Amino acid sequence: MAFPNLNLTGLIKKEDVYKKGSGNFTASYVAWARIAQLLHEHAPGVDFHLEPTPEGQIVHKAPDGTGYVLCYFTSAEGEQTSRFPFPCMDHRNNPIQFDKVSARVLTDTHRRGLCAAAAFHFSLGSELWAKQELEDAGAATEVEQPKAQLRKSSVTPKVVLQQSPIQSQAAKAGATAISKATTLEAIAQLGERLTARHSAGDITDDEHKALLQMLLEREDAVK
Repeated sequence: MAFPNLNLTGLIKKEDVYKKGSGNFTASYVAWARIAQLLHEHAPGVDFHLEPTPEGQIVHKAPDGTGYVLCYFTSAEGEQTSRFPFPCMDHRNNPIQFDKVSARVLTDTHRRGLCAAAAFHFSLGSELWAKQELEDAGAATEVEQPKAQLRKSSVTPKVVLQQSPIQSQAAKAGATAISKATTLEAIAQLGERLTARHSAGDITDDEHKALLQMLLEREDAVK
């Protein structure tokens, strides 16, 4: 597949998008595994790489002493994209000093770089990066409407309870495990187990999405 003809815009759906963080640090994103799956499906033979330094190191050093990587893709025909620099960042998107880049930071940077480079070169997920409207998701930015003045009433409003999507025993066990996770390594392992359970059909799509959201919130709490 020739790179000039590879345009993957519009593949991201509403159900692919998750929320992470809270307050001023809330962000919408798509899991890196979903980006990889879409590349495998719609761009077979395309592979992702990090270009090493002349000394063979994966992380490059910027003039200010922070670390970054150089991302690129290759095709089955041997083509290569241009290099796409991507910084090593903490969970608040602050750059990390070169000598502070750990194995966890490097693997996180690899996954984030994959998503950013796919958007840059192939427009995959560009709807999120550009804050455009997602297909069938409605407006990307909701305008807050003024609150109407409510009159006092003697009628007691009905309380509508929303049923939790987590219903199966497997999903409930996963939720319990997430609540008890105390390290980033444990959270990463739980994420892999959830994906395996979902692929095996042990948990539904709605349960999987709810559990992933819980996992992200737990990760923020542990950090």
